[in-house]
Amino acid sequence: MPRIVHFFILILISGTTFSQQGDVNSPFSRFGIGNLNDRGGMHLRQMGGLGSSYVDQFHLNFENPATLSFLNSTAFDVGLEMQRSSITDQENTSSLWSGNLSYLSIGFPLRNPLNKANDAVFGNQEYNFNWGMGFNLAPISTISYDINRVDSLENVGSFNRNFVGSGGFWKATWGNAVNYKNFALGLNIGYLFGKSEFSRNIDFVDEITAFDNIFSREYNARGFYWDFGATYNIYLNKADLADKNTITEPKLLTIGITGKSATGLNLETNINEINVLVASAFDVLVDTVNISSGIQGNGTMPGELGIGATYYHSNKFGIGFDIKRTFWSQYENDANPEELDNTIRIAIGGFLRPDYRSTESFLKRVNYRFGFYMEDDPRVIESRSIDNIGVTFGFGLPFAWQRKFSNLNIGFNIGRRSVDNILSETFFKIHMGFTFNDNEWFIKRKYN
Repeated sequence: MPRIVHFFILILISGTTFSQQGDVNSPFSRFGIGNLNDRGGMHLRQMGGLGSSYVDQFHLNFENPATLSFLNSTAFDVGLEMQRSSITDQENTSSLWSGNLSYLSIGFPLRNPLNKANDAVFGNQEYNFNWGMGFNLAPISTISYDINRVDSLENVGSFNRNFVGSGGFWKATWGNAVNYKNFALGLNIGYLFGKSEFSRNIDFVDEITAFDNIFSREYNARGFYWDFGATYNIYLNKADLADKNTITEPKLLTIGITGKSATGLNLETNINEINVLVASAFDVLVDTVNISSGIQGNGTMPGELGIGATYYHSNKFGIGFDIKRTFWSQYENDANPEELDNTIRIAIGGFLRPDYRSTESFLKRVNYRFGFYMEDDPRVIESRSIDNIGVTFGFGLPFAWQRKFSNLNIGFNIGRRSVDNILSETFFKIHMGFTFNDNEWFIKRKYN
């Protein structure tokens, strides 16, 4: 690990003040590609991030692209996030609020459900094949920190050390999926991009003849990626469902698997390292140490494998688990070299909806969601691993929009990220997502 990283950690341990600003200020985001953002739509985040096997006819799930083939309505989804963070080292504590746009998504079935219903009734046609498509724009990681410390040396006097970082990675995704009877297969193709900026400055406070140090480095990353997903549905009471003389609710088990290979990145780096001496208001000396621009490099984002299963009792109840293994040891970055560890993420979650058809009680139509997760962090600080753990819960509130069924998803995430007893970050996140549905897209009209 570079010396600057060791020095950075020593500053945090020995006494750091965290600036108050509108954005997240997390020292952990200095390492790797920054703090990894929550994945999936707001309805998935409320269930701990249950993405590999969760299927919903009215919500989007790009974590497993195969689920797009089960869409029964066009869905437009936008997510917002607000977070309260408290960062504590051995001596100091700092808290702040921040917020941001989480994602924008749209997906639709390429076989309109109204057309299928009409063909089944009037044309006596049965469809076993479906096709869905979607687009998604979402951040992958966030780099955001601003750390200051006042130091002093004999014969030099007092000086400020300042470390600032910003940026992160984003992805734009196009997903396609098909299903035949109980089996579905999907593929995401996307574009990764991002800009990361880091600076470290030394500013001499006392009036001495010394150069202030201003060092900055930024790099742009871009590259294409792909990932796949598959699901298989098993009806546990198939015989009862086939018996036309009995009325029974379906009991379904969905098994899902997701995966992606390591992804190559193209990098371009700019470096500025200068020393500045302000002798007077009219006398400024600049000593250029290193100015380099357009440095080309390469990088690699890691592959991943996930598996999960979800049990549904009709639309009333569901519970499942999700396990993901990310191979961060494959990570490479010529612009910011660092070794990361492979990680495992485990999530358990589910939902409870008393009666989605109720006309008497709105509370019975609400989707109550819950979840728990624990995960490794790929970053290792001073040979110590970072532990992440959290609980989630939330509500899916149905409402009518232009006579169409839609949802407001409000969720909460209470979690902690820590390195032993040296540095910890507790957070309280408020998630809000709007999912607007419309089943009249691509409708085949008989009359104009």
